[in-house]
Amino acid sequence: MSSVKISLRGVSLFFIILFLFAFTFTFGAKSIAQDTPSLYNTDRNPLFPRPPEIEPAIKFWTRVYTEVDTDSGFLHDAEDLSVIYRRVDFNREQIEGFRRRIQEDLQILASGKRTGLTLTQQEVLDAWGGPSVSNTRLAAAVTNVRFQLGQSDRFVEGLIRSGAYREHIERVARERGLPVELGALPHVESSFHPGAYSHANAAGMWQFIRSTGQRFMRIDHIVDERMDPYAATYAAMSLLEYNYSLLGSWPLALTAYNHGAGGLARAKRELGTDDIGQIILRYKGASFGFAGRNFYPQFLAVLDLERQAQALFGLLHLDPAPEYEEMELQAYVEADVLAGSLGVTMEQLKFDNPALRPVVWEGGKRIPKGYKLKIQKHSINGSLASLVNRIPSGQLYAFQTPDVNYTIQRGDSLSGIATRFNTSVAQLVSLNQLTDAHRIRVGQQLLLPHDTNMITQTLAAAEPAPVVPGAAYAVRPGDTISSIARRYRVSETDILRVNGLSNPDRLAVGQQLRLPAEGDARVLAAAYRDAVDVPVATPVPESVPTEIAVETVENVGVSNELAAQALSTDPADYAVAADNTVEIQASETLGHLSEWAGTSVQALRTANNMRASQSLIVGQRFKLPSQVVSDEFELRRRQFHLAAQESFFRQYRIADVNRHQLAANESIDVLARQRYSVPLWLLRQYNPDLDFTRVRVGQTIVFPIVARVDGA
Repeated sequence: MSSVKISLRGVSLFFIILFLFAFTFTFGAKSIAQDTPSLYNTDRNPLFPRPPEIEPAIKFWTRVYTEVDTDSGFLHDAEDLSVIYRRVDFNREQIEGFRRRIQEDLQILASGKRTGLTLTQQEVLDAWGGPSVSNTRLAAAVTNVRFQLGQSDRFVEGLIRSGAYREHIERVARERGLPVELGALPHVESSFHPGAYSHANAAGMWQFIRSTGQRFMRIDHIVDERMDPYAATYAAMSLLEYNYSLLGSWPLALTAYNHGAGGLARAKRELGTDDIGQIILRYKGASFGFAGRNFYPQFLAVLDLERQAQALFGLLHLDPAPEYEEMELQAYVEADVLAGSLGVTMEQLKFDNPALRPVVWEGGKRIPKGYKLKIQKHSINGSLASLVNRIPSGQLYAFQTPDVNYTIQRGDSLSGIATRFNTSVAQLVSLNQLTDAHRIRVGQQLLLPHDTNMITQTLAAAEPAPVVPGAAYAVRPGDTISSIARRYRVSETDILRVNGLSNPDRLAVGQQLRLPAEGDARVLAAAYRDAVDVPVATPVPESVPTEIAVETVENVGVSNELAAQALSTDPADYAVAADNTVEIQASETLGHLSEWAGTSVQALRTANNMRASQSLIVGQRFKLPSQVVSDEFELRRRQFHLAAQESFFRQYRIADVNRHQLAANESIDVLARQRYSVPLWLLRQYNPDLDFTRVRVGQTIVFPIVARVDGA
C-alpha cells in the first residue's frame, strides 16, 4: 500500500512539473500571438485595396501558402488563377506528364466536345466552370498550363524567422511615416531569410538587385549591405517610399518593388489609370509577366495569413530579436585582430556582420573604416567601444589593403587566371561578384587576391601629403581609377570628369592624370554641370564616342531587356515609340543620338527641322530617321545611361529626400548645383512629371539628398 502511495505522489509531482514546464514554454517564449499586435489587426487598411479583379489571385496564393508545401504544388492556368487543374508532387517527370495530359484534354475540349468525356477531360472542364466555357478560351489555355511550387512549410519557417526582424522593420516604417503592413513584404521576397539569393541575382532578405541596391546601400567586393537585414531594411523603406512618391498608391509602389517604377509608370501612361486591378488585367508590357502581375496579390495573401496565423498553424514561437551593440570603426582593421580583441570567434563576428564579403574573412581586405560594426551584447565582456579601443595602434590602419587588378586578355579563362595567380575560380567569382564564371570579356578588369608584399600604412605612421589642386599623377602598373581615388581621398567621378575620361577601366601605364583636390569648387561645379540647364541642355558636340558595341542581332533583344531591368528604378522612358520618336532625357546630346542611331547629326537635324543653332530640350519628343533599328538604338541608349548611373552610385548613395518649396529668386539650377549637388537625371527621377521650363514660386520640388560612399 505504501508503495502505491509513493507511486501516486510521484505521478502527481510529474504532472505538476509537466504543467509548469508547459506554462513556461507557452507563455515565457515570444509567440506569434504575443508581442506582435500589428500582425493581428483585423481591420484591413484602406491603403491596400482589394479590387475584384485580383480576388482569384489572392485566393490562389492563400492556397499556395497553406495547402501545399515545397514537396508538391499546383498545375494551374497562368492567367485565370481560379483555375487549378490538380495538385502534383514536385517531380519533374510527373509534372510534365500531367501537363501534357491537361494540354491534350484542353485541345479536345476546345474543339467543342462536351459529352462522352474521359475522367481527366471532365476534371479539366470542371476546373473552367463547366460546359459554358468558350472553345476560344480553352484553346488559349493550352499554352498557359503552369506549375506553382507550394510554400506552406516555407511560410511557417518565415513566420518564425520574422521574430528576429519584425520589430526593427516596423520601427523603421513608423520613423518614415510608412504603413507597418509593409513589414510583411519579406514573406513574398525571401521568407525572411537574410542570406537568400535568387536566380535573378537578387540578394538578402529584401532581395535587392545590385543596380537598385547601390542607390541606397554600399555594395562592392568588400561590403554588401544587402546581406545585412537591418541595413537593408532602411534601403527597402527608401525604395518603397520612392516608388510611392512617383506612383501615388501603395498597390503600385509594391508592384514596382518587383517590376520597377519605370515599368509601372509606363503602365499608368499607356492605360490611363492607376487602378491596380485594371493594370494587372490589361497591361501587356513585355517584361510584366506572371511575377509582376501577382506580386501585389501575393502581398495581400500573406497579410491575411499573418492575421490568421495562430488559427492556421497553431502556436508558433518566434525567433527572438538579438540585442546588438554597435559602433562606427575609426580605422581599417583585420578581422582576426578585431575578433581577438572582442574575445569572440570569427564565426560569431561573421554571423553578426553579414554585410562583410568573403574577402574580408579570408584576410584579403580589412574591415573598412566607417563600417558600423555590430556584435551581440551577450557575446562580449565589457562595452564594445572599450574592447575596440584596446587594439594597438600598430594594428589599426589608415588605408585599405590595395586592390590588385588584372586586365583580361584574348584567350584567357578564369581557371587559367586562377592558376597563374595561385588562387581559385571560386575566389575570383566571389571577389568580383561574377554572375557567370564562363562569361568574361577581353579588357575586363578582374580584382585579384591581395599581394601580401604590398606596403601598408598604420595609423601610427605618417599621413600622406595632401593633394595639390591640379597636381599631375603618372599611372603606374596595377593602378585603377578607384585605387588612385582612395589613395588621394578624392572621388572616382571627380577624376574622370577633371580628365575628360568616359571609361574608368581604360588607363595606360605612364598616362598623366590631373588630381582634383577634395572640396575643390571647380571640380564640384564640373561634376554637376548638367544638374539643371533650363530649358536647354548643354552645348551639343557633333560627335561623341560612346565606346558601346552592340552585340550580335540575336542577343540584342535579350541584352536590351537586361539593361531595362537594371534601370528598373529609373522612370525615364528610353523606348522608341511606334511613330519613331523618343523623349529626350537628361545628359543626352545630338552627338549621343547620332552614335546610337548609327546616322549623322545632320540627318537628325533634318528629320526634326532643327536649325544649326538649336539644342535639345529635356522632355521634348524627337524624331529618329526611319532606317534606325529600334532595339539597337534602345540598347545603346540604355547602356549609356546605365553606365552613367552606376558610375555615380559607386561614389554616392541616396541618404534622404527633401521637399523644397521654391522661394522668390530661387532657381532649380542653383539649388541643384550648389545646395543639393544632384545631377539632372537624378532630380528628374524624383520629379518625373515636373516641367522644368515652367516652375513657380511656392512649387514643391523633391530633392534627393546624396551622401558620398565611404572609401573601400
